[in-house]
Amino acid sequence: MIQENLVEKVLSAIDPEEVIRLTASLVRINSVWDPVAGTNEKTAAEFVARWAQAQGFQVQMDEVAPGRPNVVVTHAGGPGPRTLMFEGHTDVVTPGDVSQWAYDPFGAQIVGRRMYGRGTNDTKGNLAAMLAAMAAIQRSGVALAGSVVGGVLCDEEDQMIGVQDFIRRGHADRVTAAVICEPQDGMICTSQKGALRARFHIAGKMSHGAMPLAGLNTSPAVAELLRGLHALEAEAVNAFGRDPHLGWPSFTPTVVQAPAAGAAQLNVMPGEARVLVDIRTLPAQSHVDIIAALGRLAADAQARARAHYDDYDRLLGIERPCGLTVGMEILTDRPCTRTAAGDPVVQAADWATRSVTGREPVYGGVPGATDGTFLWALKHIPIVTMGAGDREVPHQKDEWVDLDQLVATAGIYALIALHYLGAGPDA
Repeated sequence: MIQENLVEKVLSAIDPEEVIRLTASLVRINSVWDPVAGTNEKTAAEFVARWAQAQGFQVQMDEVAPGRPNVVVTHAGGPGPRTLMFEGHTDVVTPGDVSQWAYDPFGAQIVGRRMYGRGTNDTKGNLAAMLAAMAAIQRSGVALAGSVVGGVLCDEEDQMIGVQDFIRRGHADRVTAAVICEPQDGMICTSQKGALRARFHIAGKMSHGAMPLAGLNTSPAVAELLRGLHALEAEAVNAFGRDPHLGWPSFTPTVVQAPAAGAAQLNVMPGEARVLVDIRTLPAQSHVDIIAALGRLAADAQARARAHYDDYDRLLGIERPCGLTVGMEILTDRPCTRTAAGDPVVQAADWATRSVTGREPVYGGVPGATDGTFLWALKHIPIVTMGAGDREVPHQKDEWVDLDQLVATAGIYALIALHYLGAGPDA
């Protein structure tokens, strides 16, 4: 049982204005990974490193790729078997067409109790909250029986090279649990969907649009792939049903492109096409089985498209070599995660949420993958994903976060550390 005076010490050390200032400072840094525009995470990472050093934390910067550093911030507590990690990322997605925004995407404008801007919600606000929580623990003077590590990582929005580098350098070896600081509207998310991304490549034969019989159109194979993907989704829905936290499994074609490269022209029948599919899975599904099914789908689409041409050529009384092919490759394979309700980090998150909000916690699951996917899959670290912000707002124009919820989240993060690590003998 955590003593009430320790709870008060930690919570009273949370500075609401510090949370807001940190968020605004981070949002005003354009950290979109855009080599053409010359923007990346470096300036945001350097800002965090300077701030953390000024607070007296141990700070290490690791260059993951040119212009893309990780920052590892450590609050070294007392001796104890546990180390808790807070994880937040510095990269944000593009604002897109800035003229469509009512607010400057990098202005951090406050209207009422909302702050607007790219990253306010996903996830610079929660990054600021986790840093403010670590600062509050340090300022409070409460000695913890263990350490807190802040992983301020690059490239969460794309290939997640930041967390993979964090693991490769051995930083995760000491971590016994992690809080993934992402916008989940205050929910405690103990599971995440898996992600499989695949690319189908269809090769036919290019021809003039007025002379289609001189070529092989890729469209019949594309149509077979789209029908087959829908059938695979229906099979998964029937076999695995709806997860109470994660919802339904999905096989979503996201890119259908013909020609596969170069400009499309109305009077040119493309000789190549590609179909990209974003598959989101439940813990009960096997990625190995899905990959095998995608391979069979490619072979079946090729066979059906070739049979279509054989039948059609017989109807027309012509002969043409049908060398149409369909290939498939896996681009991304990220497993599902699930942390047991009785795990100490989940229990700490539950207690901290009750203590700060005075309400019954709401549990849920993350529909997408996060950096926590790799911590869970490669290092078997139990994770919870939680933070401020409406989770349907990320990647939209006029992204925003509720400032009161953000400040409360800093308090929740701080109390998670107190509960999970416990107070040392000198607390």
